[in-house]
Amino acid sequence: MWGSPWSFSIEPSNVCNLRCRECFTGLGLSKRKPHFISEEDFSLTINQIKHTALNLFLYFQGEPYLNPLFTRLIEIAHKNKIFTVTSSNGHLISTNNAEKTVIAGLDKIIIPLDGYNQESYSAYRNGGSFASAINAIKMISNAKKHLKKRNPIIEVQCLASKITENHLKEIKRIAIECGADKFCVKTMQIETDEGFEKFLPTNQRLSRYTKDNELKHKVKFCRRIFQSVVITSELDVLPCCYDKDAGHILGNLHQASLHDIIHSSKAKELYNRILYSLPHLKMCKNCGG
Repeated sequence: MWGSPWSFSIEPSNVCNLRCRECFTGLGLSKRKPHFISEEDFSLTINQIKHTALNLFLYFQGEPYLNPLFTRLIEIAHKNKIFTVTSSNGHLISTNNAEKTVIAGLDKIIIPLDGYNQESYSAYRNGGSFASAINAIKMISNAKKHLKKRNPIIEVQCLASKITENHLKEIKRIAIECGADKFCVKTMQIETDEGFEKFLPTNQRLSRYTKDNELKHKVKFCRRIFQSVVITSELDVLPCCYDKDAGHILGNLHQASLHDIIHSSKAKELYNRILYSLPHLKMCKNCGG
């Protein structure tokens, strides 16, 4: 590692208001204590990445809008000229914070719409409201129109599952009618045996797994470690977004600079393990690339 990452994820919150069926956080698998990043810690992080960052993902293992400072975090990133993306289930988006989001300068927001009515939506989004997701899309779209802004781009994503695979055109129509700029179908990552039974699509083109529940395309060479870094709400530096429970902490920004952390002997040892031992590390086994 002689260079610096250009893509970053910073976690505003590691807790969520939903219990999505195959989500690491939703399944209650995380051993981390609930935590929101502070403005001070976020600014510290931005100051270290702003010279190399081309884009910033403001999410990791939680719902960003649970952090009461979230729109302020967007504003800080925007002022440092970093293309900023977030992903939200939409349930905490209101008319007020939709406008604050647009004013703060968010470049893109991803809102999942994994169903075509309440029953199909809540089959995966446990505890979720189809109406709330729909209203979130509308409120962000209306805020853009009211403020005469082009951003954030609203990308609606739908997880391809046994429940949604025959209704993708309908879900796309709903998303576009609500004001989405873009609609994407995303293959689903599955963590449990029950999940394979309930969610694995019958159409193999819509799945990242074979009929035997194995990854179709196992990663043979990891590019992520050369281009991206994840920084948790506690400022722990992780090598990859698949390290969901922070099992491979390279260092902490309270104790060392990002440059020193990613160029440390500890980091180099892990990068070599990832490069030459795929897919033996647990976090690598369910990576689709």
